[in-house]
Order: sequence, then C-alpha cells, then structure tokens
Amino acid sequence: MTSATNLPPRQNLRRGRKTILFLTMILALMAVAATLHLLTPPPATTATDLKQQTFAALAKIRQEKKAEIVARCTEIQQTALAIQHDPEMRRCFKGLHGNPEASSLVYAVDQRFATTYNDFYDILFVDSTGYVFHSVKKEQDYRTNLFTGNANPELASALKRPGEEHFVEFNYYPPSEEAAAFFTVSLQEGGRHQGWFILQLASNSINAILSDHNTLGRTGEVYLVNRQRLMLSDSRFLEDSTILRQKVDTKAVKEALQKKSGEDIIRDYRGVRVFSSYEKFATLGVTWVIIAEIDEDEVITEYYKQHKTYFQKQFVRYLTERPPASAGATAAAAAQPRQRVDMNEFAKSDQGKELTTRGVASCTAVAISYPGRFAYLAHISPTDEIYLDNPLTKFFLQGQYHNFLAHLLGKIEHFEITPHQRRDLRVAIIAVHDASFAKAVDAALAHDIELANITFIYNPGASSADITLGGAGDRLDVTWHEEQGSMYENGLGRDNLGMILKKIIHYPT
Repeated sequence: MTSATNLPPRQNLRRGRKTILFLTMILALMAVAATLHLLTPPPATTATDLKQQTFAALAKIRQEKKAEIVARCTEIQQTALAIQHDPEMRRCFKGLHGNPEASSLVYAVDQRFATTYNDFYDILFVDSTGYVFHSVKKEQDYRTNLFTGNANPELASALKRPGEEHFVEFNYYPPSEEAAAFFTVSLQEGGRHQGWFILQLASNSINAILSDHNTLGRTGEVYLVNRQRLMLSDSRFLEDSTILRQKVDTKAVKEALQKKSGEDIIRDYRGVRVFSSYEKFATLGVTWVIIAEIDEDEVITEYYKQHKTYFQKQFVRYLTERPPASAGATAAAAAQPRQRVDMNEFAKSDQGKELTTRGVASCTAVAISYPGRFAYLAHISPTDEIYLDNPLTKFFLQGQYHNFLAHLLGKIEHFEITPHQRRDLRVAIIAVHDASFAKAVDAALAHDIELANITFIYNPGASSADITLGGAGDRLDVTWHEEQGSMYENGLGRDNLGMILKKIIHYPT
C-alpha cells in the first residue's frame, strides 16, 4: 500500500485540498448548529399544560383498555351461555351422569373443550344436588359436593339463587390454587332441572390485556381492582403475582368507588408519585375499577427530553446562582477504610470501604449508588464520550476516546440490578465545569434513569474537587478547592435535576 508521503506532488496536493474542504464543511455545520442552539426558544408548554396532556393520554389508554376488557368479557360470556344449547355437551352431560367412566364420552368432552371452550380453564358437570360428577381438569373439586364443601362459598351461593345463569367474581379457588371466576349455566331437560355446567375462568383471560405495556413508556401501567380493593391483574413492578394479593387502598380507588371517575397526582400502591386516571365500570354484573398510571418522574424526564437544549442551559444557570452550602472547612474524618480511584478508573465499594478520588479539575467524577447495597465511583478524563460533542475532535482522535460512563452503567444494569430496581439507582455528576454535564445526563437517560435520580454537583468557583463516597452510597462528601481555601459540601443535600426542572417551570409539588 502506498503511503501519503510517497504520493506524487499533484496527488498529494489534491488530497490536501479534499481534507481542507472536508474540515471547512464540518466547521460550517458546527457554526450553524451553534447558532441554532443559541436561538432555541424556551418551551411553550406550561406545567398546567403538561398535566392536562398527561391526563388526556392516560384517559385515552384507560378507555381503550376498558373497551378491550368489556368486549373480551362479553365474548367469553356468550361462549359460556351457548353451552346450554350445545347438543354434544348436553349428550355428554346426560351420559356421564349415569356412567362417569364412559371413555368415549370423556374423550368427546375433552375434544369439545379444546375446540370450542378453550377460553376457560375447566368445565365442571354438576348434578342438581351439587355433586361434581365430571371435570376436564379433575382437580380436588372433582367428585365433591359444592354445597357441602368449602372450596368456594360464593359459587355455592350462586347455584342456590334463581336464574339460569350467573357470574361469580374472581376469588381464590383452593382446588386450582389460583384466582378463578365462574359462569354457572343451568341445564333443563323436559322442564326439569338436571344440574349445571360450571365454566371456570382463569384470571389470565383478563390479565393478558393489561400486561401489554407497549404504549405505556417505562413506568406506565393499567390495572384492575375489585370492590374489596384487591388487584385483579398483575403489577408491572412486583415480581410475584399481585392478583387478589395486593391491596390498593389509594385515593384513586376510593374516589372511583365513590364518584365513578377522576384524575389526580397521588401516591400509588408502591408509595410512588404517579399521574393517575381512574374509573368505576360494570361488566358481567360486577363492579371493577380500572386505573391507568405513570410515574411523575418519567413525565418530567420526557418533558426534559423534548426541550433538552433549553433546560441544559437553565440547569447550569440555576446551579451557578446557588453555590454549595458549606458545612465546615473540611470533611469529617473517615470512619471506614478508603479505596482510591485514579483518573480513567472506576471502583466498586468492597466490604463497606469508602471510595475516594482527588484532583477532579478538567475531569468529571460520577458516583453511582444503590442506597444500602452498593456504590461505584468513577474518575473520567476529558477524552471520554461525555465531553466530545465536536465531531472534529473525534475525527482527530481516530477512535482513541472511550465511553466510560455508558460502559459502567451497562455493567450495573446487567449484573447488579433488575429492571424494576432501576428507579432506586442514584447518579451524581461532580465537576467544576459544565463541559461534560449534558452528555453525562444523556448517558444516564439512555439507561432509563429518570431526572429525579440524577444530581449535578457543580461549583464553577472551584479549581478542583476531592470526593469521598460512602460504601453503601449513604454519604457523598465533596471538598471544593477555591482561591480562598477549601470548602466541604454534603453532595446528597443537592436538589436532583427533576426537582430543579419543576422549579424552573413552576410545577406545583
């Protein structure tokens, strides 16, 4: 291969002109981008508009999910009621009542169940005395009496009420060891009551509709609650099933049961502030509450993303006008052994050791912690991705820069926490400049960390900083070195970016 230095003079000149042209174009594009950046107008959306837009979106999702649930319940009910006019199932009921072991009839029921009644978990054949003489699943309710047993008092009560069919709401059903609802369909023959078809409905028939979170962002969910204020669907955030296990005694449920529908910012069943849109509705003769919610932190973060350029400047201005509050000339003496972190290094607290790094000047320190569990401290140099907005710099570095923060966040995300624990992860960016601020925040947001979990600990009046991070992420000591001396700050006392954004847009808290 011929190197550039061995090219003929004319070719060398031609290559030089192309390089100059390329660099000129890049500089021109940068100038345009910088001009647009300066001309970026403030967001027109007010805090009131933001709330109204969020509630409108939640109401639309809630109504769509409710319509799906009602349509699904109607479809299932029609299938259940059709069984009393199904000649094949009537024939099997009559034949198995006299001969429960007739294999040809058992096979016929199984076939019919698989092709026509597969919306249901089980079908019980029950005679007029309450005796279960056939069951597709043959669980513990098979060959028992529903009137004298204690498996489901509500079901027994429904069988005793007049009427050809009833719906028995979801309750825990011991024979199946899960929540179940039932359609009871009376069987008449020659004007005489012969017994009942009882079609058992599993909760997944409804839960499947609500477990689709594709249009609900990172934290949105829609769930059902019964009159006893118990969840009828699974939570998006809790690992174990919440059906009939999770009590939801929130303002949304109370108001829905009292006045049918509404919207508000409340504390949800997790204790998290959410936008909540709720409604009471009736289907299958029972009353349920449907609730659509999304974390307030996500709403604020998404608003920031829509107006990122504007808010980046506002954040820096806000923090510049509010210097750190001094807590003394020096930090308190270390209570634990310390582990030192040098430039272009990160470390995880080992066995409760404190992490410390010194001389953060043109560099940036990032503290990442899961309070009570672990803490990481990184010291990132100016050749990192969080500094490099300029494409020319990347071009001349020829890939020798790195993406330190994204790598560390990815490591934590894959090996330290579950997706549901991400909301408890805390990121603190510490610097005496704002050169790395915007892209460091972008890196955190790219890993679905909300603004409320990010803090920018900033002191443009300092020449450098020394940082000590408690081993459990419960303390963050920053010593700023200024011309007049050193000043100590507890970094955990700073407002997070979510709080600052709320103050900027006069968002009522």
